[in-house]
Amino acid sequence: MSWTDSDTVKKHLCAAEIPSAEHRDVAVQINASGTSQLPHRGLVENSEKVKRPAGISPEGPEVIILNGVNWAQLANADLTPGQAVTAADILISEVYAESVDYAIDWQAGKVRRLAGSAITDGGTVQVWYQRYEVLTKGVDYNIDYAEGQITMAAGGPDLANTTLYMDYALSAYDGASGLLDQAIEHAEDKILARLKEGYDANSTDQGLITGATELALSIVCRGLASRALLDGAPSAEGRARGWLQLAKDYETTAYITLRPFLANPLLVSGSKSGNASWEWV
Repeated sequence: MSWTDSDTVKKHLCAAEIPSAEHRDVAVQINASGTSQLPHRGLVENSEKVKRPAGISPEGPEVIILNGVNWAQLANADLTPGQAVTAADILISEVYAESVDYAIDWQAGKVRRLAGSAITDGGTVQVWYQRYEVLTKGVDYNIDYAEGQITMAAGGPDLANTTLYMDYALSAYDGASGLLDQAIEHAEDKILARLKEGYDANSTDQGLITGATELALSIVCRGLASRALLDGAPSAEGRARGWLQLAKDYETTAYITLRPFLANPLLVSGSKSGNASWEWV
């Protein structure tokens, strides 16, 4: 017996309008064999940017003029976060403070003056910074998006025993595949426990098929809410709320869909099914 399947449930998850999780500057240690396991699986294909420090010595000084609070472009993008000095002159007689006197866009390589800062409107500043070199997929490295594994490319640079830094996005339903079958089993067990006389595990009514899918989706969405809170991304709380709301919506719809088939119109919670990494019930 199975009223639904993992492919059907996953199609609904893929259609959910939940934003992906963005991760920036994740440190990745390449081992002696030239591979590394990322802290996440289920990366969005082609969302990654793989970087390594461009050198030991800082770039600069670059001379830029900061007008008002407008952005000024440096010569390079992909700067190393936290590794910049902005001063009044080449002698560094006065050093300005980030987030007090100026703001910096590390990815875009831009600097702007902040209102009320010690930098004069229209003033000239000198900037030193460290930057990244962006590597090329297929030339410098290869990546398994589903498993979250990065490997040195044959004939590419020797990256063994080095630390890379990665930006990437995770699928909003990251890791759900490993729990779909368990969620479906749990949902169908709950339905079987409350079926009216005349229905059993071999019944093929469309309502049972739809209701089982909706209930399984509710269980998975609660697990995805827990997973979102654990991934550390800035959007974690918002995505968790989105998954929880979707879980409630699917649960309510499942009750309505299954009502004609249940001896008791309300599904009882039953025993909890836990997972150490997902904590879904």
